[in-house]
Amino acid sequence: MITESNPKPGTTYEGPVLTSTFSFGGRDVRVVRPADPDRLLDDPSVLAWNRQDDYMPYWAYLWPGAHLLAEVVGREPWTAGAQALEIGCGLGLAGLVALACGLRVRFTDYDDAPLQFAARSAEANGFAPETYSTALLDWRELPEERYPIILGADVLYESRLVPLVADLLARLLEPDGLALIAGPYRVATEGLDACLRDRGLVQELEPIRAESEHGPVRGTLHRIRRA
Repeated sequence: MITESNPKPGTTYEGPVLTSTFSFGGRDVRVVRPADPDRLLDDPSVLAWNRQDDYMPYWAYLWPGAHLLAEVVGREPWTAGAQALEIGCGLGLAGLVALACGLRVRFTDYDDAPLQFAARSAEANGFAPETYSTALLDWRELPEERYPIILGADVLYESRLVPLVADLLARLLEPDGLALIAGPYRVATEGLDACLRDRGLVQELEPIRAESEHGPVRGTLHRIRRA
């Protein structure tokens, strides 16, 4: 596994940890995650970071969009060995399913703590270290590399994130690449289509359903390509 990081604020979880097993597309994946994620919300360092950059450690929870995207990833006809970028990966559920499908995955997030958990989960599943990597990624400071596959779960929960995600896809998606962005229906996503078109991207919408630990969840898949 390759890890890239740089000095910046970050969260540290020091509470109990649990490992859960989920199945998508007939593939079981193990997810190592905080057993008490709420304790992060009152952490002084988290509150200071929130005042500085409006950040909260939502990565510590498995959101509905993670289950929805994992379900989609588990049934896609992938080419083994293709490189995928997961943005805002959080606990990395979709990326772990992608690894189980034979993809190579780069997990990225704004905070180093979720990347450590994603790496622990990849190791717990026995995935070869050379098939995955982690890196910090600030959507306001995009790198130059491009990817044939970009995955994002629940990354459009606020309207301010829509142009950032659209900019990211326009910069990082390969010419013939595919982005799969999934989540429950949110009002914020209503502005996505116009943002994508302004950047030479088009989307197809698909209703999706998945089973989560709390029951069935429903949402929307945004299948995005270059125009």
